[in-house]
Amino acid sequence: MPARLAACLALLLAVAAHAQPAPDALDEALAAADLTRRDLGWEARGWWERYPADIPGKLRHFDDLLAEPLATAPFLRAMGASLEKTLAPERVARTEGDPNTGALYRAVHDMGINKRFGATRSYSANLKADLTPLPEALLSAWTSVGRDTKLVTFGQEAPFPRLPDETAAACEGLPADVSEVLGRLFLDLLEARHWAELAFRNVPLEMRMKVAARADLGEKATDALEFEPAIDDLERLWDEASLWYAGSKTVEALDRARLALEGPIARSRPALRSLRIDLDTPVGRVVVDGTGNGRVDAGEGAFLIVDLGGADRYEGSVAASSPMLPVAALLEMGGDDVFDPADRAQGAGVTGIGVLLDASGNDRYSAKALGQGLGHFGLGALLDLSGDDRYAVHYSGQGAGFFGVGMLVDLEGDDSYTLWSDGQGFGGLAGVGVLADRRGDDRYLAEPDPKITKRPSYHSEAKIAVSNAQGCGMGRRGDGSDGHSWAGGLGVLLDAAGSDRYLAGNWAQGCGYWFGTGLLWDGAGNDDFRATGWASASGAHFCIGALIDESGNDRHEVAQNWGPSFGHDFTVSLLVEGGGDDTYVCGGEGGGHSINRSVALHFELGGNDRHEYAAAERRPGLARFDRRFLDRTDTTVYWTEPTSIGLYLDLGGQDSYPPGVGDGETVTDEPGSDNERARNRGVFVDREGGTVDLGRPHGSKRR
Repeated sequence: MPARLAACLALLLAVAAHAQPAPDALDEALAAADLTRRDLGWEARGWWERYPADIPGKLRHFDDLLAEPLATAPFLRAMGASLEKTLAPERVARTEGDPNTGALYRAVHDMGINKRFGATRSYSANLKADLTPLPEALLSAWTSVGRDTKLVTFGQEAPFPRLPDETAAACEGLPADVSEVLGRLFLDLLEARHWAELAFRNVPLEMRMKVAARADLGEKATDALEFEPAIDDLERLWDEASLWYAGSKTVEALDRARLALEGPIARSRPALRSLRIDLDTPVGRVVVDGTGNGRVDAGEGAFLIVDLGGADRYEGSVAASSPMLPVAALLEMGGDDVFDPADRAQGAGVTGIGVLLDASGNDRYSAKALGQGLGHFGLGALLDLSGDDRYAVHYSGQGAGFFGVGMLVDLEGDDSYTLWSDGQGFGGLAGVGVLADRRGDDRYLAEPDPKITKRPSYHSEAKIAVSNAQGCGMGRRGDGSDGHSWAGGLGVLLDAAGSDRYLAGNWAQGCGYWFGTGLLWDGAGNDDFRATGWASASGAHFCIGALIDESGNDRHEVAQNWGPSFGHDFTVSLLVEGGGDDTYVCGGEGGGHSINRSVALHFELGGNDRHEYAAAERRPGLARFDRRFLDRTDTTVYWTEPTSIGLYLDLGGQDSYPPGVGDGETVTDEPGSDNERARNRGVFVDREGGTVDLGRPHGSKRR
């Protein structure tokens, strides 16, 4: 061959070789154990005797993520993208009339409603009301329930009550431009109330009252301590589509009013200082407070509260629905506000819709049970757009859902969140709970001391509290009790940016239990994740737990056991660290550790990392063997069917590991071992570099 031709051929071969994408590091790691992506996950079969079947309430993502565990990454990252993109400052701040308004409504729909109920899309909330003077709009409260606004007897109008005169007098001094926006808001909420009532048209009031009274579902449900038949009955009778439509309209109506009020308030602020409107209507109490510092006691609830500014104090069940109050809304236009502790408050949708929208200010929110973004057969949302805020709730809040959707969304500021149990992104029975924080250095505390919470964990000798928090999904496990099981829901904590601290007891930080899904996504910053057990991408008994941290120098510490990245009993566990110098402290099993037929995956995608294990003979990338995996003569064979794996994959950096593994090493089970024969594989891979594609098709077993 001529030298020139040989040189050209060599060049072409070199270019072709360079053009070929490098082998995927995950594919190569799986190949070391004779596995591919298609081997990950499982689909339960009807003949798998004793595998829990007929578990109602599973959300539609659940079975598909069990079949394709790697799809958990784009599923979670899409929610993070909603927080970052849909709620970008320029979108939230758009002026009224801009066709791209609706950022808050779309975010609540996409991150919350759509995860529970997939028949709607976030095109529009379809608000229909026009600008209307508030006194005129208020009269619609009477006509909406079939009552007259003009009362005539003995051939003449009654001297009292004269509702048109009384509503006009109550609104005296209200500037016309403010009045028209408030009137439109009232009419929009009346329409939302119509849809919320439709949602429960087939539900007897007594049943609804029984369900609303069960504020203790987080405490009683997990181990099936009590059975409430009204919950099963209501779930069969309600009309979800109408309820979520009501919730969408409520969020959009408040946001539309926020945008429309900014200019009129600025023009009339001094005149609005002493304004106070307080009326009882057939649909609930209506309060409008001016721009001065004020106090509002909502008592058992109000249909609509609007504060036009000032540092205010709130008491009672503000922005909280109930069986007798299907819609409750609060619009706070600004000021450093204080919300005093109360049950069912501050964005609580209890068999209805409860939404609190706060436009600005450094606020302090305190609640007892059911608050700060709690959906209990309803939509509860607390939406705070700016300020350094403090949130504290005892039980079931800060983004918690039980057969409903609960959301706490905070867009700006250095915030702190304190909870006793069941929140900060908690998916209770068939519910969706989301805490989404977009910017700031934030602190998340799920109180670990059971002397405070009264929720001791038997996994920790009653010395540590059960948290059920910070991205946790928990179902009702009835197989050891009365047989009435419900799948856990979807609990998600999203934090887009900032150096954050997460502290919890047991069951937290991307953790699932009994057909529940717990997810935590952190977009940027140097973060500190600390818990006692069952945490940091962990779970037990047919569930999903995942944590994705995209960047930063982070610390993951699970002091006692069961994490980070630990799966027990048909659990999908996924931990992804996108880069940075990270530290892992593991008190027992973790670091891509699978037991009892789980898929536990841990990806470290860059940086100099350190691993500390307190338990001897523990290391990343393990799958524990059990004789049931090979015994097809036992009472059940479902243990023998799936492929399970505990995998740890590190790309690049100078890393520190416990004995048994090290930099640049690949370690898997011995050929011919029981683990290999049972398709139960432990895999550890540390390599110089490479990439892992978590966005491409994942190799489903389905055709």
